[in-house]
Amino acid sequence: MRHAGQRTEEPISSPHSKISDDAEGSLAALPFVCSAEALSKFITLDSDQQNAIRQVCRNHPFRIPLFYLKLMETNNPFCPIRQQAIPSAEELQDEGNDDPLNERDISITPVLMRRYPGRAVFLISAECAMYCRFCNRKRMVGRGWDPGEFFEESFRYLSGDATIREVILSGGDPFMIPPDLLDKILSRLRTMQHIKTIRISTRLPVVDPERMTGKHFRVLKKHEPLWIVIHINHPQEITPEFLENVKRFRSAGSAMVSQTVLLRNINDCENILLKLFETLVSAGVKPYYLFQLDEVRGGQHFKVRLEKGIRIMKALRAKASGLAMPQYAVDITGGLGKVPVDHAYLKSRKGRKAYIENLSGITGVYRDNGKKSRCKKCGLCK
Repeated sequence: MRHAGQRTEEPISSPHSKISDDAEGSLAALPFVCSAEALSKFITLDSDQQNAIRQVCRNHPFRIPLFYLKLMETNNPFCPIRQQAIPSAEELQDEGNDDPLNERDISITPVLMRRYPGRAVFLISAECAMYCRFCNRKRMVGRGWDPGEFFEESFRYLSGDATIREVILSGGDPFMIPPDLLDKILSRLRTMQHIKTIRISTRLPVVDPERMTGKHFRVLKKHEPLWIVIHINHPQEITPEFLENVKRFRSAGSAMVSQTVLLRNINDCENILLKLFETLVSAGVKPYYLFQLDEVRGGQHFKVRLEKGIRIMKALRAKASGLAMPQYAVDITGGLGKVPVDHAYLKSRKGRKAYIENLSGITGVYRDNGKKSRCKKCGLCK
């Protein structure tokens, strides 16, 4: 094991690593499913689907925790859980950009990025429990790189720049690193008095909640207050295990918000999102962002048209409490930043191109070419 800035003979986390449990923890983590052969033992896959998975994985590997796998409808290819986790032939389409938000150009170090004044994103983990098929960092997924090699130079920069007031811990998933290492990172950040706010962005409590242990929550309690940003996209992802983790986050003194990606044929429906957001609020999680899909290569089949997203938000405003309303936002392609999706920023259209102005008055282009989706027939609109 390593602490910040030191090498180790093994990566922070490996596909078959287990996080040891303790008296207050949950069940020890189980291995992941990472191949078409292993996956076919759990769900129905025809030969074409298996071949597509193998072909996609040459460039974009997949990983699914057994917990999340068991949430899938085994014979339904349109299951919203399944579509988020299992590669499809549509990922082979050569549309989009490997680095749609131009993160390379805002990188201070290979693991520290700064786009906005006063904030920095610190990639402290290279691993996720699940490789979401629409991830805007698909270029980095499953590459086995080691962020710890760049921790010390990142800490030096953060320590030396007193204008940085907020740090967002991301990755990968910060909770995929050992709790002791997370403790060391948070301790270093807490010594920097100019850093007032720390966010931790995670999907682990949704896709693999049993991997969270008592030690994780004790680390969070030690460094409270922290902001936990949960990535969650569908009501079926709200499980008893997820809700138990939410209670433990809150008991550890963490404030909780959520972010959701608007995904074609998964959650692009006002009734599905209303169910998701209201259930989150009832559990003590404030819906924070509903994101338009980034223009990442291999994920464009999930894209929803901006016009439809605006209609969904209008319908939600008529039905939902203000507490259940996130901000609908788009990260303008090319690294121009995040803005709300409304007519103040959406300046013009030309064919399938939407011209969007950022907060500095610079106009960028988002290809508004999402395809039509089908009704999910989930029964929520009855």
